[in-house]
Amino acid sequence: MKKIIFNIAVALGLTASLAGCKGWLNVTPYDKIAEGDLLSTDEGFKKLLNGIYIELNSDKLYGSSLTVEMIEIMGGAYVIGSDNTVWGNYKDLASYKYGTEYWRGRFSETWNTAYSLILNCNKILEKIPEKKDLFNQTEYDIIRGEAIALRAMLHFDLLRIFGPVYSKNPEAASIPYYTRYTNTPEDILPASQVAEKILSDLKEAKNLLSDDPVRTQGTMMGTAPDNVSPFLRYRSLRMNYYAVSALLARASLYLGDRVEANKNAMEVIKAADSGIFPFVDKNLVTGSPEDPDRIFASEVIFALSHSARNTIFKNYFDQSRLPGYVFRMDNSLMDNVIYGGSQTGGSKDDYRYKACWIATGANRYFYKYSDKVAVGSVENTMIPMLRIGEMYLIAAETQSANLSGGTPYINLLRKNRGIGNISTLNENLLKYEYIRELYGEGQLFYLYKRLFSEVIVSANPSENPQPSAEIFTVPLPDSETDNRQ
Repeated sequence: MKKIIFNIAVALGLTASLAGCKGWLNVTPYDKIAEGDLLSTDEGFKKLLNGIYIELNSDKLYGSSLTVEMIEIMGGAYVIGSDNTVWGNYKDLASYKYGTEYWRGRFSETWNTAYSLILNCNKILEKIPEKKDLFNQTEYDIIRGEAIALRAMLHFDLLRIFGPVYSKNPEAASIPYYTRYTNTPEDILPASQVAEKILSDLKEAKNLLSDDPVRTQGTMMGTAPDNVSPFLRYRSLRMNYYAVSALLARASLYLGDRVEANKNAMEVIKAADSGIFPFVDKNLVTGSPEDPDRIFASEVIFALSHSARNTIFKNYFDQSRLPGYVFRMDNSLMDNVIYGGSQTGGSKDDYRYKACWIATGANRYFYKYSDKVAVGSVENTMIPMLRIGEMYLIAAETQSANLSGGTPYINLLRKNRGIGNISTLNENLLKYEYIRELYGEGQLFYLYKRLFSEVIVSANPSENPQPSAEIFTVPLPDSETDNRQ
């Protein structure tokens, strides 16, 4: 662990400018602020917390690896060709060869960056009680709640990558869980103990965020009351109360607590019903084809704000990159299975198909992360982390002992995607609905791992990788094992 701790005074070296949000995430580079100064004022604590949000956009985390690139290849989302000069190391990852020098290095980078941010969350939590008198109670609790929730989120994703298949072997060794700022390695824990700590952190964070203004004022992504400080605005761009509930629903389902998953998903759905996270207006998607809202922004419970998000589209999905690699779904899989075929519930009328896939010749290209035409639009910065559609999927999966009881939730989601009802929900239909809803957001690998299911990569089932511990468990990185020798 000594190798991955960043001194707080030089950590991250971040600056940000969030178009349209009046400097909400503006911070001074940390290498220009002494640690004592940074942690001596309320603004210093806010800068540090904002810096953690910004660094989550790192290519090593959710700005690439854990949303659209590495983890999505592991989830079978893209066609990976055979030409080494085009696809290079991606061929190994698509074949789950985690032990190559390149991928060992990449996983180490993700591990190190995640734990460095966890330790900076812990630095906030360790130091802020000494300065409690600098804050009003609401801001004090919200800063602590967000830091604890971010700590839990990062540990959860590390567990989902490096931990065992939880449904099969919850007592297997997994990862360390850091709740203090330290340069001493913590023990590697059984997955079940990590699960307990994740859920405990999320419940504590939710309690601390009980006075989050999102509950009474909504997300405040546009106008806000004059008495609300800038720090408490743009709640969809922070780990707000409902984002913690949504993450608690996601984590509880993954870790086997269906009751807790359902309770939290339903709480967020109730908030959506009240207008806080409304389903996207059809006219914003299909009524303005030259400038659609491809991420369904009103439905996003929590997003990162990345001022250079369009680089995600340019680096991975822009067809002008040809003959270099461009990530896209297999055409036959898309046409005949995901958005076609009576057994999967697919339809070409689906908003997700119409808005996010653009045809050129025989191929279709994924445009979810391309910029809207409107310059300065906050939608152009958003990387969705949690959305209301997933809460409907979780509610459907956990509503009753069998999936048929969740059919109404799937049909309500489908209605708001412009497509018709299914008669009865089953596991096959559920998986395809997850794919349609969360494609390109880094969740498919975790879905297959949780269900211990084949990875859907082809319209031909015989070509789909079959579930195994080897596919679903990435070995701990060298940077961690070296520290323990």
